[in-house]
Amino acid sequence: MLTAIFRLSRRWVSLPLFASMLLASSNLFAQERDWQPQRTWVFIVGTLRWKHTDMFASFPQENRRDAQLVDFFRKQGVPAQQLMYLKDEQATTRRVKAAFTSLLSKTSDGDLLFFYFTGHGYKSDDGHKTFFAAYDAGDDIPGWSTESIIRDIDRYFKGSRALLTADSCYSGSLVAQIRKTYHRVSYAALTSSSANQLSTENWTFTEMLLAGFTGRAFADIDGDGQITLSELAEAVREDMAFAEDQRSSFTFTGRFSPGTVLARAELKPSPQVSRRVEVRPGGGWYHEWYKARIIDGRGGKFKVHYYGWQDSDDEWVRPNQIRNLIAPRDRWLTTTLSN
Repeated sequence: MLTAIFRLSRRWVSLPLFASMLLASSNLFAQERDWQPQRTWVFIVGTLRWKHTDMFASFPQENRRDAQLVDFFRKQGVPAQQLMYLKDEQATTRRVKAAFTSLLSKTSDGDLLFFYFTGHGYKSDDGHKTFFAAYDAGDDIPGWSTESIIRDIDRYFKGSRALLTADSCYSGSLVAQIRKTYHRVSYAALTSSSANQLSTENWTFTEMLLAGFTGRAFADIDGDGQITLSELAEAVREDMAFAEDQRSSFTFTGRFSPGTVLARAELKPSPQVSRRVEVRPGGGWYHEWYKARIIDGRGGKFKVHYYGWQDSDDEWVRPNQIRNLIAPRDRWLTTTLSN
């Protein structure tokens, strides 16, 4: 095979090298992120077990992604007094509500709010209200209504932008509440499901949220060296549809631009990175295909992350272990991944 040659600055450069130089230059001029840790207020609630176990089943505690999200913001320099993390027994309905309004009241003009909830979501008996299940939620104590979350932000938050995220059943209710009326605050909301849909027990949504904020190469869909809010929303939408067969929700209002840069991204080592595929794991005894994402590629092999599995299960596979899924309206078709 002949290799195309370009003349660049009096030097001859091969096509693969020229392409890598262009990609590197795009990363060099990528925009810095559009949020400042010192002006960011973080409120994270993670309930993976509950007081009333007959009503709410527990989730595994190992490798909590909500804790990883907290750790990320701490390492980025969000001041300790601007970060609140309540989990499990700490997250009673009363404490969550009080802590939330307290944090909001301390904000200043121009500040950013980041909100995240993970756990169970449920509907009222008449189906008109949606609640996030606080630790002590039950028949006598209602959970944390999504309506009150938006109302409290409108009332107490003195900043300009609020980014709301949630990984639970019916989490799209946050989006629905924002769309109901005009708000002083500029909102963006990204959730794992619609307002009327259940959500997976896997961390699929939160894993992509983390990938976007930490600048993982596979979250940079267009490979321009930066990850925007709309790019993250698209990645979440594709992940939830592909891996979990569910529909995520996304909206933005006012001056919260979908082009907001969340992070600078790592350089993609291969054009195949970001692809959602099916993989037959190595070892010789696997006969099934598992949904995965290509997260790295070098030396003719690809590193994949299996949806619903731990990062420790990531592995390098050969092209003949991979097939690409194409989803027409009526059925799944498979094609082979080319090297």
